[in-house]
Amino acid sequence: MPDVDSTATSGIEARGYRRGTLTTDGWDQYVVPVKDRIESYRGRAGTFRIPGLAGTTGQKLLSIHNATGSTTIVDIEHITMDVYQTAAKLVAPPILRAHRVTVLPSGGAALGKVAEDSSLTSSASVTLLQGASADGTGVALVATIPAASILTQEHVPRALTLAGYEPADRVEFLAAGPITLRALEGIVLNLDYTVATSNPITDMYVLGIKWSEWTRP
Repeated sequence: MPDVDSTATSGIEARGYRRGTLTTDGWDQYVVPVKDRIESYRGRAGTFRIPGLAGTTGQKLLSIHNATGSTTIVDIEHITMDVYQTAAKLVAPPILRAHRVTVLPSGGAALGKVAEDSSLTSSASVTLLQGASADGTGVALVATIPAASILTQEHVPRALTLAGYEPADRVEFLAAGPITLRALEGIVLNLDYTVATSNPITDMYVLGIKWSEWTRP
């Protein structure tokens, strides 16, 4: 039962395996699995310690953006945030919101990319910014956030009293599955609040992000 060629159709020739020895016997076509995506990078990044901003108009903490015209597709797989507070907070805490954006964020400070596999290189089209230039030194991250763009959200943990043990208060986003960014798309992590004491400058935030970059074959 040798390998056989099917009759070429429209210039495409399929190969198969004959079930018997006769030319009239049927045959089964080979199926060769192929990847529909070529992964070019797997990365992680973590921010400096970002101080609260006070004010009443919110604070952008982290952004990732895939540039216009990019041929790379980005999957955001995991985002984390943790906060520590040095004063009790009786007002409503900020809401940490992940927004899908299109306009390239500006300001802030570059966030270093750390490859999960050191042989891989991230695309220059993928940029990450953070709201601090060093641990405890804030810098304004500017981003245009469209209406109705919230991907997920959660209240920031709040210290009602500073006595006793601090339980784990880590916020984790996208555990249910990745968010895909195509050209001219990004994600911004924003603290939404309107009362200055909701986010005093003594609050400190650290964020982490995990993503992958890929192209079609």
